[in-house]
Amino acid sequence: MPLLPQPWSKKRGSRLAARVFSGVVGEVLFYALLFLIGVFAVTLTIVGRFPGGGGPAVPVGLGFWIFLIASLALLVTGGGGLSYRILRVGASSERRAALARRTESLELVGRPARQTRPLPNVPQGDALGDSPGIRLAYRLPSSASPVTRVAAAAVLALLWCGVWVVLAAVAVSGLWRGTPRPMLTFLLLPLGGIGIWTARYFLRQLRESAGVGATIVEISDNPLRPSSSYRLFVAQFGKLRLRRLRVSLVCEEESIFRQGTDVRVDRHVASETAICSEKNVSIDPETPWEEEFELKVPPRAMHSFQSPHNAVHWKIVVSGESRPWPSFSRSFPVVVHPPCGAGTRDRR
Repeated sequence: MPLLPQPWSKKRGSRLAARVFSGVVGEVLFYALLFLIGVFAVTLTIVGRFPGGGGPAVPVGLGFWIFLIASLALLVTGGGGLSYRILRVGASSERRAALARRTESLELVGRPARQTRPLPNVPQGDALGDSPGIRLAYRLPSSASPVTRVAAAAVLALLWCGVWVVLAAVAVSGLWRGTPRPMLTFLLLPLGGIGIWTARYFLRQLRESAGVGATIVEISDNPLRPSSSYRLFVAQFGKLRLRRLRVSLVCEEESIFRQGTDVRVDRHVASETAICSEKNVSIDPETPWEEEFELKVPPRAMHSFQSPHNAVHWKIVVSGESRPWPSFSRSFPVVVHPPCGAGTRDRR
């Protein structure tokens, strides 16, 4: 007997039949709609209780409190669900579960120990070893998270649309009570146009972040030293086709100086060592691109340095030229110490 197609089910293998990004966008729109309905209902309740236009006030009774509690429940559920879903954009549930199991299995003695003789103006790099890895010892933090941009766009869209919903509720309440507000009704049109633009901008940022996905970089040791070799693991999530994917070790010099009354920051790349460069890379949501490399720090590499006016930063840069999503570049800072002899780590 032939089986009926089920577009929501999983195929045999590692690929999903449903569109992952459509599910993410649909879930976000559902929670946003709940939030806006809650704002509209709470506004109607407050305006009905305190009309301010000469109309009769809604009596406070059991129905009033039930309607108010239900409206607040919609508002809290929509806002909480939307916040939770945005924080999970670009991440994988399987990856989080693996991280949790890896964290439980780690021993405290495996964490990097502090140097017995701290070097002046040289970062210790202890904070980079706080997050355990899955393949290698340490997982490097990213300099900037894509969730921040999505969260900012979400706050802008929700605030503007929330204000529009409040004004619309006031206008509807006036029409219902026979006291129309023509000026307010007229203002709803341009304000609604701006609200549509903010919502489209938020959805574009959401689709871009969900499409590109998270980037994970893990390293075998921390901090690094010149002329030493280390293992490097890179994983790129998402659903995209990359024209080129590059992984490189970059040394960046930073200078802070004053020009008149302005404080300026000058940055330039002092050196760049290519670790990996691949063309025509296809990435699936359930089968991310994962590779492990050998990272060798140049013999004459300048160690990391930090002072009030000058700094030397080292970082792992993962960049990709993708289609149809825009190109991306993500940095993961590392610390390079002077060669052994200028201050060794106390290993136990």
